[in-house]
Amino acid sequence: MIAYLIGEITETYDEYIVLEVAGIGYEILMCVIDDIKLSGQNKIYIYEVIREDAHDLYGFVEFMDKQVFKKLITVNGIGPKAAAAMLSCYTASQIVNHIVSEDVSAITKISGIGTKIANRVILELKDKLDIFYGELPEVTEIAIDTTKEIISEATEALTALGYSMTEAKNAISVVVIDGDTVEELIKKALSILMT
Repeated sequence: MIAYLIGEITETYDEYIVLEVAGIGYEILMCVIDDIKLSGQNKIYIYEVIREDAHDLYGFVEFMDKQVFKKLITVNGIGPKAAAAMLSCYTASQIVNHIVSEDVSAITKISGIGTKIANRVILELKDKLDIFYGELPEVTEIAIDTTKEIISEATEALTALGYSMTEAKNAISVVVIDGDTVEELIKKALSILMT
């Protein structure tokens, strides 16, 4: 099995790249293409899917993405394509947060994932993701000292608009970055809630 490949990207398409390593071009399906460097060397973590009719390489810029992908495909009903769709919609840390917080509504926003599958993902994985807790960025904890007050105000504004406290907090946890104003945070959270 291939753990990772290091090489130069020679071609990019909507869903995959061609990575040249020692004169060989590898076609790699990528969940997120935006994070790769188009010049110079790239280290791409690989997960191989070998079937009778295909040999697919799924690529990840971050090791955690690959690990979360591997967890997702252990769930009955989640194949590599569905897991890749999840990682193209949310970051790995956001997916972990949505599963641990049992946020069905966030998971069902992913194309092709219905309520039944979302509940199964939560049921099967919520107790198996503790290995990732140390890798989650602080923003997901909604507890950054410098933004506590802004988060509180934005949460109140969203609940005043009719969203539940859980919906408001989950949306904010996805979009918050240090330095946001209340207005910016509300706008970004609404873009999640209204999709």
